[in-house]
Amino acid sequence: MSYSLLEERRRLVERLSTSADILGVAGAYLAALALCLPAESVASWESGFFISLRVLLANTLELLILVAAHLSLRRNGHHTLAGVHPGWLRRLWTDRRETLLADMGLTLLFWLILRAQSSPLVFIPLYLLLSPLFGALFRFLLSLLLRSGFVRRTRLNLIVVGANDRGLELYQESQDYPFLGFSILGFVDSGNYCGQDIPLLGGLTDLAAILREKVVDVLVICLPIRSHYDAIVAAMRDGEDQGIPSECPGSFFPPNSCKTGEDPTGQPILSICPVAAPVSPLYKRVFDVVGALVLLVVFAPVMILAVIRIKLEDGGPLLYVQPRVGLNKRIFSLYKFRSMTVDAESRMPSLEGGNEMDGPVFKISSDPRVTRVGRWLRKYNIDEMPQLFNVLHGEMSIVGPRPMSLRDYTRLTDDWTRRRFTVKPGLTCYWQTMPNRNAMRFSEWMTLDMRYIENCSLWEDVVICLRTIPALLRGSGV
Repeated sequence: MSYSLLEERRRLVERLSTSADILGVAGAYLAALALCLPAESVASWESGFFISLRVLLANTLELLILVAAHLSLRRNGHHTLAGVHPGWLRRLWTDRRETLLADMGLTLLFWLILRAQSSPLVFIPLYLLLSPLFGALFRFLLSLLLRSGFVRRTRLNLIVVGANDRGLELYQESQDYPFLGFSILGFVDSGNYCGQDIPLLGGLTDLAAILREKVVDVLVICLPIRSHYDAIVAAMRDGEDQGIPSECPGSFFPPNSCKTGEDPTGQPILSICPVAAPVSPLYKRVFDVVGALVLLVVFAPVMILAVIRIKLEDGGPLLYVQPRVGLNKRIFSLYKFRSMTVDAESRMPSLEGGNEMDGPVFKISSDPRVTRVGRWLRKYNIDEMPQLFNVLHGEMSIVGPRPMSLRDYTRLTDDWTRRRFTVKPGLTCYWQTMPNRNAMRFSEWMTLDMRYIENCSLWEDVVICLRTIPALLRGSGV
C-alpha cells in the first residue's frame, strides 16, 4: 500500500479545517466590508448596486493576501476543528495571538496605501472581532459534517496489535473523535498491559484466526520494536497473507524529525532530520535577494554618510572583515562598517575580564575600543548594513540566527546550541527584536534561535522584519 489509510483520514480533517479558516477570514472580511464601503464607490441603479472597479480589485487583493497569511501561519500551528476538541476556546485564543499582528498590520497597511474602506477605525476592529467568530462557526459546521458521515460513510475497522499505552492512546482517540471515521474492534496481545478496560480478542498467536473471522480494514501494530521485533514481522506477515494492510505508529523516532523516501535505486529510506522542513530554498533565496536590494537602495544615503564619517574620524579602513561560522559550520567572511579602533583585535585579551555576557559570547556596554562614530553606528545597527552584500552573495539570509565568531564557537559547551548552524545566519532574528536582548542569558538567546529554526517560514521572516523596525528605532545596539 503506497499510502496510509489513517494518514488519509487525518489529511481529510486537516483539509476541512483549512477550509474553515479560509471561510472564516472571507466571511469576516465581507461582513466588515459591507459596513465600511466608501460611499463614493457605490452606485445605485434600477437593476441593483454597483461597486467601483478600483475598490473591488483592491479589496479582492487584500482578502487574498489575508487568506495567504493565514495559510502560511497554519504551518507553525496545530489547528483543530473548534467545537469538537477539548479546550477549543483556549486553542482558538492561542491561534489568534499568532495571527493578530498579521491581520492588524496587513489591514492597516492596505488602508494606508489603497484606502479601500471608508473607516479603518471601524473596519479593522470589526474584522478582527468577526474573524475568529466566523472561523469557529465554520469549524463547528464542518465538524457536524464529519460526524454525520456524509463526507466518509465507510468507517474503518481496526485491530490493534499491542495492548499497551501506545495502543490505548489510539483506542481513546477513536472514542473521543468519532468524526475521524475509524473504530477499533479490539486488541491482540499476550496480556493487557495498559491497565484499562479494553476489548482483548486474543494472543499474538491467535492473530491469523482473528483476521479470518473479523471484518478488518487496517492492522495497527503498536508493539515495542526492540523487544518484539519478531512478533511485529509475524503480525505484518499474517496481515499480508490475508490482504490486510499493516501500519505502525511513527513513534519509534521523534515525529517532527523523520522523513521517508527512496534512494536513487528505488529502495526505501528513513531520514532523521534535526530540524523541521524549512521553507522552499528558492522562495527563501528570492526573498533574501529582493529584500537585500531594496534595503541597499533605501539605506544607501545612510551608508554613504557612515563611510564619510568613518574616514573623517581616523582615516582607517572603512570595513571590518571577520571570519564567521555559517551554514553547516562553513566559514565565511562577514563585512561590517568598522566601529572600533584599528588595533581592536590585539586589545581584546586584556578586556576579557570585563565581559558582561554569560556563555561564550563577549560584549561590553562601554567598550573602550569603540570610536565616537562607532557608538553611533552600533546604536542603530548601521555597522551591520554591509552584511547585505553577504546576503546577496548567498552566505547569509535576511532573517536567521546571528552569525557566530570563531572565538565564540570554540567555547560552545552544549551540542544542542549547534543546531543553529542548520540554517543560514541572518541580519536579524528573534533575539535582535528583543528590547532587553543585551541583558538576556545566552541560553535564552539560543532558545529563541531554536524557536525560529523549528518554525521557520516566509511569513515568520516577514513578522521578524516588522518587529525589527521598532528595535532599530529604539537604538538599543551596543
